Amino acid sequence: MQADPYLRQVATLGDKREVVTTENILNDDGVSLVKEGVQIDGSLYDRLIRHKLLRPLDYSLATVDTVSPHSLISDAEKLLSEEPELALAVDDCIIVRDLLTPIGQVKLESPLAFKLTVCREQSPRRYQHLIRVTLIALYLAARLHWSETDKQELATATLFHDLGEMHLEPSLFDSTHQLTLAELRQIYAHPTIAYLFLKEFTAYHPRISHIVHQHHERLDGSGYPKGLSGDDIFPAARLLGAAELLVVVRLQKQQPCHGLCSTAEVLKLNADRLGCDLILPLVEAAKRVDKSETTHASIKPVNGKTLQARLSLLLEILQGADSIDIGEEAGMASFISNQMQEVNNMVNRCGLSLSGAEPQTHLLGEDPQTLSEVDAMVREMIFLVQSTIREAQRRWIKDEIAEKDETPLTTWIRNSESALFSAGFQSRNELETF
Repeated sequence: MQADPYLRQVATLGDKREVVTTENILNDDGVSLVKEGVQIDGSLYDRLIRHKLLRPLDYSLATVDTVSPHSLISDAEKLLSEEPELALAVDDCIIVRDLLTPIGQVKLESPLAFKLTVCREQSPRRYQHLIRVTLIALYLAARLHWSETDKQELATATLFHDLGEMHLEPSLFDSTHQLTLAELRQIYAHPTIAYLFLKEFTAYHPRISHIVHQHHERLDGSGYPKGLSGDDIFPAARLLGAAELLVVVRLQKQQPCHGLCSTAEVLKLNADRLGCDLILPLVEAAKRVDKSETTHASIKPVNGKTLQARLSLLLEILQGADSIDIGEEAGMASFISNQMQEVNNMVNRCGLSLSGAEPQTHLLGEDPQTLSEVDAMVREMIFLVQSTIREAQRRWIKDEIAEKDETPLTTWIRNSESALFSAGFQSRNELETF
């Protein structure tokens, strides 16, 4: 039995601060493993990992200084004061009423407060990500005139949306190697892990649990874990996904693209996947950030040869997709073909030309801002190609395929994935897929 990585985080937290059992911790046979009132620390880790627990560990533990609605407000205010671009992305005049007030009204059942506390203490980058996405999501909800109840529900779901990642090996998100299918499937499982936890609470199920479960679904059916489309996706789940897109593309400083000056144009490319109703206010927020002095001070000139190489890589992959026989492995081939056609449409909407043997980048001129914008859009299109490949693998390819057993379609997948990885394209947000 593979140990839950979350147990290690809890045990490590117990080495730093008081973490005490509030009841007996039982294995799935009802046998007591740890008595009530015992302090959890690293010395108990080996005992816990050898057993399947009767119910999640969060139900049985308490600690000091747990996350609370009041502390969430304080942490949100701190991020807004420390991150000028985040503050620019939201409208200053609505911060208290429409952002901080719903955060202060979040329902925090004790097990969820404990899990958020472990996240805050053991995975601060993830915790800050949750806060950023919540602020942007509430900004969008305010722009769309959502009710107070809907905003409170949205804030709760957004704060919980990535907690499933805490049950995955941290190395998956920091890896520099090309992920296997098994590793990709683990990452794709994080919305379901969170959903299964939340559905046990009447305060969170069914609405909040389903919002969390669907936050990677997309209108065009390209998302996961169920490949839902259109009205089958909760509006709040779409909004959460849109908010996370802005955060990951622009507002997280560990990302290599944090200096781009064309966030708004990148967001527009995702209108069909997330919906124009959400993209329009998101673009307005992005434009405020794009115009900031800090943005233009941090823009780095785009290397013309690098841009040429990226365009050529995109051209090669799209040309390969054009030759896919829809009759071969019809479901997967049709999905890939449709998604690559959408990328082709994006290319055309951006006014780029990939015709001929090599894209003609010299036609773009030498203006640094123009080159930066084109490069950002090309990288976004390459990312969408990559996410299509990964989703096709998740849905249709059950195991790693030996080279001798490959079909022309799976060969295209393998070659495209290898080329993307070699060119430095892994994913956004430390292999978080969108």
